[in-house]
Amino acid sequence: MQPDLTIVKSLPEPDVDVWVPTDQVLMPVEFVSPSSRRKDRIDKPALCAAAKIPYFMEVEVRRSQVRSEVKLFALDIDHYVEVAVAGAGSRFEIEYPFPLSFDPKELLPPQPR
Repeated sequence: MQPDLTIVKSLPEPDVDVWVPTDQVLMPVEFVSPSSRRKDRIDKPALCAAAKIPYFMEVEVRRSQVRSEVKLFALDIDHYVEVAVAGAGSRFEIEYPFPLSFDPKELLPPQPR
């Protein structure tokens, strides 16, 4: 699997490893796109849950609709459950797996005045 972004626990030799062992992955991040919606929302989370990766994040940015949303999921035995969600104009705030706070609107390009 090739996530768009991967948060890792640690890498012994970061200059050497191209593939990260699943036990070192803390959280894959997928930027959901219209062409890969099923893969990003169903297939990839299922693969990550089967590999026992503790967290999974989805980010969706729709520039044409001036909309963005961020979701964090945590592993619950063999599947993910949503633990945080926020859309543009509200705060996405989490403490785990690390503190993070931002408005998903910041992911959108500036709008003309």
